[in-house]
Amino acid sequence: MHDFQTFVDYVLYTKRLEYGIAFAFMIVFAFFYTFLRTTTKEQVARAVERVAARIQGFLVPDGVFFHQGHAWARAEGDDIAAVGIDDFATKLVGKVDKFNLPEIGSNLAQGEKAWTMYIDSKPIDMLSPVGGKVVAVNWEALKSPDVINSDPYGKGWLLKVQTPKASATLKNLLSGELARKWTEKVISDLMARANYNLGTVLADGGFPVNGMAKNLDSEKWDEIVKEFLLTKGQ
Repeated sequence: MHDFQTFVDYVLYTKRLEYGIAFAFMIVFAFFYTFLRTTTKEQVARAVERVAARIQGFLVPDGVFFHQGHAWARAEGDDIAAVGIDDFATKLVGKVDKFNLPEIGSNLAQGEKAWTMYIDSKPIDMLSPVGGKVVAVNWEALKSPDVINSDPYGKGWLLKVQTPKASATLKNLLSGELARKWTEKVISDLMARANYNLGTVLADGGFPVNGMAKNLDSEKWDEIVKEFLLTKGQ
């Protein structure tokens, strides 16, 4: 409690309090304004898109075409497609130690082996979503494989492939509502394998955990991964 000697003391105290509150508000506003200025429209749009494109915790964005072996492709010009690993696969395998990517100039066939990732020294092959010649490799992903987990459809791309009639090739893949329905089916298959112990593949709140396959079976997790990536027995 403040013991005010005069009414003037009270007025001065309240004014100082008002000015203090106003000053604090201005500081908070300045931080917020700076955040808005440094956050680009593209970053805001991507954040909104990531929320809107989630299927039970897995990202399935529009504009991306999915191979059923869980690789994706996106058109980047008339005959160029960027390709990578979808969000389901990144959460299925968890942390990747390294990649073995094809060299620039190599030819890929749609549905055939494209690259190998290594988890706990075990090699896991993935199939190419498109056919054509490799024209670029993501060196950043080679140096920091974790980028595929944090941004699988952006900075986590792996290759760029020159493919004749890319638009026609992409039509052989899944996108939009078909991709979402397919993802729901894949999630259902995984949950059936998890059986009663959903805690092995879902964190609190129902979101998928990284390295789901290892949590399901610590010894034969690679067989589970290869089954979902369509490379079992190859």
